Amino acid sequence: MKYVYPVVSRRAGGLSIGVNLSPTARCNFACVYCQVLGELEFKLQNPDQVFEEGDRRPNAHLLSPLVDIPRLETELREQIEMVESGELFQDEMFSQTPSAKRVLQDIAFSGDGEPTLSPQFPEVVRLVAAVRAECCSESTKIVVITNGSCLDVPVVRDALWTLHANHGEVWAKLDAGTEEYFRTISRSALSFEKILSNLASMAKEFPIVIQSCFLSLHGAGPSAEEIQAYIARLREIVDGGGAIQRIQMYTTARKPPELWVQPLADAQIDEIAATVRRETDLAVETFYSR
Repeated sequence: MKYVYPVVSRRAGGLSIGVNLSPTARCNFACVYCQVLGELEFKLQNPDQVFEEGDRRPNAHLLSPLVDIPRLETELREQIEMVESGELFQDEMFSQTPSAKRVLQDIAFSGDGEPTLSPQFPEVVRLVAAVRAECCSESTKIVVITNGSCLDVPVVRDALWTLHANHGEVWAKLDAGTEEYFRTISRSALSFEKILSNLASMAKEFPIVIQSCFLSLHGAGPSAEEIQAYIARLREIVDGGGAIQRIQMYTTARKPPELWVQPLADAQIDEIAATVRRETDLAVETFYSR
């Protein structure tokens, strides 16, 4: 399949069907932990490539080719049928999936780049909502995993309201508390202020889920000062009238593109999570490198 793929997702709590609107890996972030970035062929051919203006590759500023929406719909319907019939679990890669995890938890806009950059995002959200209503149980969610950069775009915001009306959730990235650390992690030309403003504005309309990836960079995890700044950003969202449904706090579990990026130890993740819970009263889920 070209646009749709199954995955047993730890953060979804079971089976997730991914929708990839970025088959050419277009994104306006170049995160230091991004597995997709690490797999791009140019990275191997150009080890000294310098990231500029948030480009993940030399032609990142170009629009991705439009996806074939009829094909995407066909693939989505076929994938859902494979889950419901049990055919998927006859495949070697999924045959060891525990029975409790064989329930379709969500259909997730994720893939190889930022999904909200696609000009077809609103149309595909409507399509996925219609297919979900026809083919899935009421408990199946629609999830958009986003870096938050386009949450202020009116057509994107309208599409997210469609998602919200169809048991949907916005999972938005927040990996830093300061501008400097944000730039270190995201390697994006976008300002941290813009991302924070978009998250705060979205959270005022309906609850959002915050996804935070914490790492060891050059042998050191985020400083205590950085974690306090991160907590301050969470408080600003809530104190401004926004709602954070929960925080998904994790570290990298896949090979990152940079050798100097390593996962945090379980105890380090637990310590950060405990601090955030204590100082914000927010729900925090933790996910580890293994």
